[in-house]
Amino acid sequence: MYKIILHKRPANFYTRLDKKQRERIGKAIDKLKENPLQGRNIKRLKGELEGKYRLRVGPFRIVYIVDKSKNLIVIESIGSRGSVY
Repeated sequence: MYKIILHKRPANFYTRLDKKQRERIGKAIDKLKENPLQGRNIKRLKGELEGKYRLRVGPFRIVYIVDKSKNLIVIESIGSRGSVY
């Protein structure tokens, strides 16, 4: 099981969402703890964001890094598709 670290900016974005959206994103983040590298809506990123992954949750994207050696997931950004990349 992986531990989640949420940077300040995505944490602020998350707290400003309405309750329904927060629950949806919260559930998706909880599922990441089990397997952050595979899933229908998980994609390994390329180019400038190489080494990072993105999770699609409806209109939102969660960009994160996985540190397998420390069993750690660092969430770097949460936002709409246009604002995350």
